[in-house]
Amino acid sequence: MTLLTLTLTLFLIMNPLGNMKHFLTLLEGLKGRRQCFVITREMILALIAMFIFSFFGEHIAGAFHLNQTSIFLSSGLILFLTAIKVLFPPKDDYIPRIHGEEPFLVPIAIPIIASPALLATIMLFSQTEPLVWPMMVSILMAWGVSMLLLLASRPILKLIGQNGLTAIERLMGMILILISVQRFMEGILLFMGEQR
Repeated sequence: MTLLTLTLTLFLIMNPLGNMKHFLTLLEGLKGRRQCFVITREMILALIAMFIFSFFGEHIAGAFHLNQTSIFLSSGLILFLTAIKVLFPPKDDYIPRIHGEEPFLVPIAIPIIASPALLATIMLFSQTEPLVWPMMVSILMAWGVSMLLLLASRPILKLIGQNGLTAIERLMGMILILISVQRFMEGILLFMGEQR
């Protein structure tokens, strides 16, 4: 995968536009500066989790004896399921609340930003990339853009409104489905090559 495709895929799974409402709900009791501080802190914690899964993904896959074919197929499946959730979010979309406390690590850093789908995708992608630096750069780029969007969540929501935000989120889900199908087809081609 190219650097741009890696970055775009990770950004789409992070889904900062779709998570804006969660952030605003969880941080509604905080003032402007404190809100920015909490967002920055939680994003850094999420970034640490992403790097851990990127660095140790190879060892995890090796421990379970995962081959390239299973990695391609499973990553395509994970991306597809994530895209379906973006396109068709559940009606009872539960926003976890911590009454009387400031969110720390849970639920903003994990699982809203560093979701199980994102961490599994990073772990799987780290197996298919021969070099370490493209994965690191992709994570940083996707994380940086997501952080800027979340820090500016209130102005963005006022500018485009909830309907505009939903429309952009659905478009992102459609792109993610295309990437997931491509990934799955690459896995099928690898499997067919192994059977010859």
